[in-house]
Amino acid sequence: MRLLETILICFAFQAFIYSGFLWFKKSGVRQANWIWAIFLFLFGLNIIYNVSFWLYPDSSIVLSLNWVYYLPFSLYGPLFYLYIKTLVSDKKPNGKEILLHCIVPILVLTNFIRYYVLSTDEKLMIDNQELDPGDYIFISGDIVFYFLIASTIAYALGSYLTNKNKYVADKEMKLWLKLVSATFGFFAISWLLYFALFKTGLIDQSQDYSITIMMGVFIGLTSYFGFYHSGVFNGKALKKIFPIIKYKKSGLSKSVLNDYKTKLLDLMESKSLYLESELKLTDLAVMMNLSRHNTSQIINECFQMSFYEFVNKYRIEEAERMLVDDKDHEMNITDIAYQVGFNNRISFYNAFKKYIGITPTEFRNQNMAS
Repeated sequence: MRLLETILICFAFQAFIYSGFLWFKKSGVRQANWIWAIFLFLFGLNIIYNVSFWLYPDSSIVLSLNWVYYLPFSLYGPLFYLYIKTLVSDKKPNGKEILLHCIVPILVLTNFIRYYVLSTDEKLMIDNQELDPGDYIFISGDIVFYFLIASTIAYALGSYLTNKNKYVADKEMKLWLKLVSATFGFFAISWLLYFALFKTGLIDQSQDYSITIMMGVFIGLTSYFGFYHSGVFNGKALKKIFPIIKYKKSGLSKSVLNDYKTKLLDLMESKSLYLESELKLTDLAVMMNLSRHNTSQIINECFQMSFYEFVNKYRIEEAERMLVDDKDHEMNITDIAYQVGFNNRISFYNAFKKYIGITPTEFRNQNMAS
């Protein structure tokens, strides 16, 4: 096995590992994590098949899986679209919508099903032109491949166009959406480039590997942007995540900052917004009648905190009060964690120890003793 083949195998296993990590990851948008986990798993399988085809083109396993790669390729576009929608939209895809996006994979499966169930010997006879492939598939593989490339590019474009209006006033999130959609679009274009060069005989096997690696890089970048979505979504500057990014900064003057600081404090304290476990920076921005970026600027510059640190500070202060209040004495630690806005006991314990220096249990015991 040569160096490039080894690199691709390592990339495939990395895709499997990251897929498992996302599948069991409890933080972030769970449904989006699951969708991208499926995507990466299929992509890893696709790479394994490609390398096996190059190394052992005449093996029975490779022959039995011939043309099967059309199925994962038909799923890449729908999975990416659903992934982006799940990340940026409050309305998650329902079963009916998911089924709608399964139409293309179902059509591909229908087109090749008679071929897939053939024996390895029969598939070998088709490869050797002893049997007519037209007797087993409705539409030729080349036409299906071009259709899938067009479909994947359309999904990349559609992911951007259907969601960009959500970020009209938020240049950073709009740029994030443009970057992740464009990166996936380049992934589809790299497939088109590979197929065109292969058909014209302009590439040899080593260049074939290089293009596959390039496709892997595009998927890696897409995963990178997706992994940091929550950071950008909650106020982290995109240039800190991806330093080469350049964008026009639209900040607030110091005098305006002070006015909005007062408004923010009044909003948080009078309405106890921190008690809402699903509170997001975007929600706060809407109440402030500001962009997400400017709301983040107020929190960062006026309080030297991130959005989550700012909200958690209020939650911990409320938890302190409840832990020493006689009327809340019967509540256990987990109940208090949920009461003050945390989604789980572990996050509460970590945040409490960060701000107070001891665990909630130790804090309660110390105050009971005194």
